[in-house]
Amino acid sequence: MKKYLILLLFVPVVSCSKNVGATENTCNRIIEVLANHPYGGGYLTTALIEYDDRGRVKSVKGEGSNQSTYNYFKDSIQLLATDFNGMDISETYYLDSKQRIVNTKFFNYNYTYNDDGYLISYKAPYGINPCQVLGFIQYNLRYENGNLVELSTPDQTVSKQKVTFEYYDQPNQDVMGYNSPLYLGRVIYDRPTFFLIRNNFFGKQPKNLLKSLDFHDGFGPATISYQYDSSKRIIYSDDAYEFKYQCP
Repeated sequence: MKKYLILLLFVPVVSCSKNVGATENTCNRIIEVLANHPYGGGYLTTALIEYDDRGRVKSVKGEGSNQSTYNYFKDSIQLLATDFNGMDISETYYLDSKQRIVNTKFFNYNYTYNDDGYLISYKAPYGINPCQVLGFIQYNLRYENGNLVELSTPDQTVSKQKVTFEYYDQPNQDVMGYNSPLYLGRVIYDRPTFFLIRNNFFGKQPKNLLKSLDFHDGFGPATISYQYDSSKRIIYSDDAYEFKYQCP
């Protein structure tokens, strides 16, 4: 079993007023994400995050020319973005009547949701050429007790047909998608898109905190560990990411 060990660290936290008319405490908004440099040298900023007055991600600035700006409309989200090298990777996401993403300008992922508000299926494109897609692979998501426990496809040509997830017996903490089973399970893998997990644009998030995931590839489950501050907020995940909040 793969397991990532981290040390427990505590930092002081100051109180802060709650967001206007909402349950969110603006102090708990993550405004900076740092990644552990693979060749040493400590943690380096990988994302600086700003929010709009409704608590939605407004912009993200990353390394190099990597940056994203989100514009929200009743039936769509317009993403204006460039990657590390400055290439335009802008996108438009189309929403259903409950403000959940169902497809995009370039691909019809056909994201579908159940009556409880969870994402239950989607189609992933494959064989992408500059101008076309050769086909789509159908994936299904299964939930138990408010948690995503399995992602699978009936397509026999896929090398990894199933991913399973386990959870800690404690409430989920959203850390900007970095510990989401949708991101780690490779449902959503591109950087600008996974920031939209936060505001339930891909349906409701799991009830509990993600503990492990298993691709059933012979390597066993990967266990996710966390480090907390004195207010029980996650400040480190797997010794790979550090999270800084609006109030220290």
